[in-house]
Amino acid sequence: MLIIQGLISGVIATIIFDIFQLSLNYAYGVDKPKWDLIGRYFLGYKKGIYTRITIADDEQEENELIFGYVIHYLIGIIYGIFYISLNLLMFNHPSILLAYFIGFISVLGSWCYLMPFAFNLGFFASKSENKFKIMSQNLIAHFVFGTGLFIGLYAVY
Repeated sequence: MLIIQGLISGVIATIIFDIFQLSLNYAYGVDKPKWDLIGRYFLGYKKGIYTRITIADDEQEENELIFGYVIHYLIGIIYGIFYISLNLLMFNHPSILLAYFIGFISVLGSWCYLMPFAFNLGFFASKSENKFKIMSQNLIAHFVFGTGLFIGLYAVY
């Protein structure tokens, strides 16, 4: 039951995350996440490529967009299972504060893994001219993801 609840919570949270990103793009022209580049990065593991200089200029991989979305949702499900597990251990009811904590933990993955290795922006986007813009957009989106985790748990509670 825990796995099913985590799967549902993670999928709901990731869908809410995606809808939020699409609405920001539609309303304000904020760049959408490039899941094709994420797919390209992870598909590069097959070739032994773990860091990139300019991933946008790298050779396109077959089905990279689909693979990027699969990775995106798989990571959301993993965070969902983690959230459900912690929530069951610590509380008798869904906890929004724990969901926001997991949202913050999830943004650290982006700042400390994807930015330096996939996008060559350095840890916490330190090499970018727009580091505060990038970090604030990531932080807000991942807190929306945390809200989605809470909503997902409430849906299956």
